[in-house]
Amino acid sequence: MSFGLMWKVVAGAAILAILGTAAAITYFNHTRPQALGLQSATARTPAPSPSPGDPLAEVCRRPAVPGNAGSTGVGGLWVIQPHSVVGYRAHEKFAEVTSPHDAVARTERLGGWLLVGGSDSAPAVVTGCIAIDVRTLQSIDELPGFNTSDRDDIARDFLSARSHPYVVFQPYPVALTLNVLSDAVQHLTLAGDLEIGGIAKSASFKLDVRLKDGQVSAAGQTTVHAGDYGIEVPQEVGGFVRVNPDIVLEVSLILLKP
Repeated sequence: MSFGLMWKVVAGAAILAILGTAAAITYFNHTRPQALGLQSATARTPAPSPSPGDPLAEVCRRPAVPGNAGSTGVGGLWVIQPHSVVGYRAHEKFAEVTSPHDAVARTERLGGWLLVGGSDSAPAVVTGCIAIDVRTLQSIDELPGFNTSDRDDIARDFLSARSHPYVVFQPYPVALTLNVLSDAVQHLTLAGDLEIGGIAKSASFKLDVRLKDGQVSAAGQTTVHAGDYGIEVPQEVGGFVRVNPDIVLEVSLILLKP
């Protein structure tokens, strides 16, 4: 069965459980998960180095940076910490219901790093790598009468998770327009190659960033077109559900120097 047909079958079961258009609109509006935001800058200890053979560490191998741990400036190697979160948001439109529903799935199974060079007055991204295990994505939205784990199984198929279990983002070298002396929320755009299902395309994340107490918090999103990565979503007129092919990818990251 194709992904599109499977999505329609499970969506059909869900929509039949919604009693009336007004009730559906109210339900969707009150249960829609909020976008990922900046995490609090609480005191944290850097996570230990990954164990040998850790698959995420193999995908994103850390570069050797002498003296990184003792450096106090913004330059150096920054490593993604536990409790960082990433996920996707897909806008669904059900038959006979005017209000769209957001299918939202997230995971904390990710790893990676960012190497910053330059100076505190002119910091710049040198290179970086972030890998997400898409096999661990779990839906957090709710639909009455629908077990969202069924959708997660379908999502793993359309993401080709069996053959390509990791989505990888590798940022391009770029100057960072950040005031490293400020702990206020700042804004930047980070572009790079985003690989999904073995296909790499350029993508740009619009991020809120905060530097405080020796850690970096970053949260934001980018939008990708499913077709660019060979992903087909239900689009037929008259079906139970149509899915907007422009999928939002959301991140909320915590980074520390190891």
